[in-house]
Amino acid sequence: MADQHVVIVGAGPAGLLLAGYLLKRPGYRVSVFEQRSDPRLTQQVQNRTFPISLQERGRQALRGIPGLEKAVTDRSTVCNGTIMHQVSKKNRVIPRKTPSLMIDRLQLVVVLLKFLSDQYSSDQFVVQFDCRCTGLNPSAQTLLFEQAGEVVSHTYDVVVGADGAGSKVREALTEQVNFPCEQTLIPDAYKSVFLNQPEDGIQLAADKVHTWNLPNNVRMMLVPQGNSQLNGVLVFKRDQSPIAQYTTKEEVLAFVQENFPRFGALMTLDEAAALLSRPVAKITTVRCQRFHEGSNILLIGDAVHAVSASIGQGCNSALQDVGILNQLLDQHQDNWSQTLPEFSAQRIPEVHALRELSDYSFPRNRWLVFEFILRLQVSRLLNRWFPKQFPPFLFDLVFDSDLPYSEVLDIHQGWINKVKQAS
Repeated sequence: MADQHVVIVGAGPAGLLLAGYLLKRPGYRVSVFEQRSDPRLTQQVQNRTFPISLQERGRQALRGIPGLEKAVTDRSTVCNGTIMHQVSKKNRVIPRKTPSLMIDRLQLVVVLLKFLSDQYSSDQFVVQFDCRCTGLNPSAQTLLFEQAGEVVSHTYDVVVGADGAGSKVREALTEQVNFPCEQTLIPDAYKSVFLNQPEDGIQLAADKVHTWNLPNNVRMMLVPQGNSQLNGVLVFKRDQSPIAQYTTKEEVLAFVQENFPRFGALMTLDEAAALLSRPVAKITTVRCQRFHEGSNILLIGDAVHAVSASIGQGCNSALQDVGILNQLLDQHQDNWSQTLPEFSAQRIPEVHALRELSDYSFPRNRWLVFEFILRLQVSRLLNRWFPKQFPPFLFDLVFDSDLPYSEVLDIHQGWINKVKQAS
């Protein structure tokens, strides 16, 4: 086939994985443009980042490129459950039937960049950072980027917007064509947290995700990184940061030590100062009615179906987008005009179902949380004893299988409706 130049806007996990899939196919050149700085050259503590849980859907997409899943696994932590820490009660341990790979988002991006750069020459694969997309001209098949104060034009045969919930490609489409899209700020926001475990101090289990919930919907989640480091997030209601009232690092450290004592024992004054100064990350969900425009413009991942992080499926579903797109390109012999409409038709019901699951699987109501834990325990027992009569628990279907999200929603629609009514 003739040489095709694909421009991918966004060097996140989905955009880079797509580059890898396309470069495996004959006749493709790929250019990736990212508005952020190169994560390989930026100190992690200066970035807003968060831990990602890779489960079967995401890992299945990684397996489509030989050696990639291993490269990611080598930099990940295997976690087989969650510990819910409590001050006055015994910690609650929620085991996982199938372990998850836990990796910081920036670390995942670094792994993908290294994998691609090691395998492909600059004639095939180019990635440019600090390039902000400022315009899209579909008729001329050009994109505009601002780089180092200058506006640069790049032509494309196919353009893919993988540039997140604030997608500039999507924004350009909504301004130029009928591309309806709904964006919503969710109630939660977060700040990234980075802690280190001293060898002679308190040790948190290296194979568990650690969470701590406060009564006012403030919570902290920490994930071991395979070394002494724990990366995580402090989550709170939007515009109600629990540390906004503080002005000194000593006050922030005292707050963490008082409210999350086991975590606070690991926090230094330097990290308390960094936590105080880090920006608050507000989370936007995105819901679009199609994922393509014409025969050569596509949007994937958070750019068209960003969801809340409550069940950890944002990255997994974005990587799954890439795997399914690759299957459709195989089926249609790289005919993008046939592939794109079918991609939209296949993915829209699934990611809309994921939106429901993400919004309403885990309740905010205190009493429903108790029911949720009871349902988890009873469902797992019944499924073990009578697997044909009782389906797996909702989270087990989401985390441990690749059952379509729409089918998971159908099976557990009753619980989703109950949480929705209580919200």
